[in-house]
Amino acid sequence: MCKKLLVLLLCGVMLVSVFAGCANNDGPEDGSGNQEQESSWISADLDMSVDMKGKEVVILANSDTDIGPEENSSDPLEDAVYNRNDMLQTNLGVELNTLHDSDYINLGETVKTDVTAGTGEYHIVYQHMVDSACNLALNDCLYDLTDLEYVDFDQPWWDQDCKNGFMIGDTMMLACGDLLPSAMLITAAVVFNKNLFDDRGWEYPYQDAREGTWTVDDMLTMTKDETKDLSGDGKVTYQDDFYGLVGWSLDCDYNFFFGSGCTMFSFDEDHLPVYDVNPDRLQTVYDKIYKLIVTQESLHITVAQYQSDSSMYTKPAEVFKNGRALFYATYLSGANGMRDMEDDYGMLPHPKFDEKQEEYLSFVNGAASMVIVPKSLTADNLLISGYMLEALSSSSYYMVTDTLYEKVAKSKTARDEESAEMVDVIIRHKVFDFGYTYFHSKGYPCASVFQTALNTESPSIVRTITSGERSTLKDLKKIMKSYGYEY
Repeated sequence: MCKKLLVLLLCGVMLVSVFAGCANNDGPEDGSGNQEQESSWISADLDMSVDMKGKEVVILANSDTDIGPEENSSDPLEDAVYNRNDMLQTNLGVELNTLHDSDYINLGETVKTDVTAGTGEYHIVYQHMVDSACNLALNDCLYDLTDLEYVDFDQPWWDQDCKNGFMIGDTMMLACGDLLPSAMLITAAVVFNKNLFDDRGWEYPYQDAREGTWTVDDMLTMTKDETKDLSGDGKVTYQDDFYGLVGWSLDCDYNFFFGSGCTMFSFDEDHLPVYDVNPDRLQTVYDKIYKLIVTQESLHITVAQYQSDSSMYTKPAEVFKNGRALFYATYLSGANGMRDMEDDYGMLPHPKFDEKQEEYLSFVNGAASMVIVPKSLTADNLLISGYMLEALSSSSYYMVTDTLYEKVAKSKTARDEESAEMVDVIIRHKVFDFGYTYFHSKGYPCASVFQTALNTESPSIVRTITSGERSTLKDLKKIMKSYGYEY
């Protein structure tokens, strides 16, 4: 029987971020995995009497980071994933058949074909969040993960921020957890040049970040009048000149939007999405971001520039690495590319909009992989999928997450203890946004209002918001129907 949904358009009320103060991941304060005894390697609640011997488990993945190598590796994360896989195969008697397709569009078509033909070839799929995983959900290709036996999404090895963002009513088709280390590494972060701070006699913003007072206003103040024409040719270009802030549109714009507590959807008491927009609040936030990026002439690589020349995507990182920018708006793994940077650098959470904001909010980019299960599987294979998802995620919690956290997220991206401490802050409250994920591929303002406006350097977003409302509400109805809800 279809469930009923009343979708409310709430205009003129204060926008409340779905994610500010969301339940965290029930793990320790530092966000690293294991709270239990060191001898544990898998969930104590998983029924080990279930006979998995000789079962082949086929996993199709967009990111090879999540499935691991075929042999031991000198890379700590690869080695941890390999050892997890080996432990599962040895102790459960299963055969993990892992397949990798870096082309997420092709991977999505593969899953769609599998479902249409009813072949049920893949037990588990790790797929690109925005452009395919959600589209597969909307095209009735995916199984409701909450119906899988053995999986307990309240456990700490399942990401609770993701659950809060993607659970629709009592249905969830996309999930994330410790079995997907790539998703953590694509969480928003800010990198700053410590040498340039020293030259200016500035204190590093670590203490502000600890005290919850690191804000967009601080970044505005620090970057004011910093962009300069060093070459003297009358233009400011990435080839020769200096910037206060550098960033790529598909990272930077969303990081500021969600990091400032913005969203265009909330959830009602039944956890059903509601289009919930306060244009005045969004414009207030946008005014500051516009000043930071447009007025103060940040290096802001747009989608149009990328489409014209794909190498433009790398320019913000190159400028920062060459010591010609104070700040780089990126994500955790983006800082990996700075390891051989000559200048010293530090890492920070994305700034709050103001000090009234309760938490730092770190946007998880739409390129992150999500767990999905094709609905073409037989009942017996669905049992295997559920069992192995809980086994993979819980064993990752015990065997992979500490390595990811300490040896990759901290050691590879952070050069000082303070930056390592900031990683704790960055991953404490992650943002998985319903509107962004389900409407991004359509180009609707509810998914990309800041990005759309900043790419054209428009000072106002009100018209952009209102222009997409009718289409958004129409498609929201379709989305809800695909999840079994009507209104």
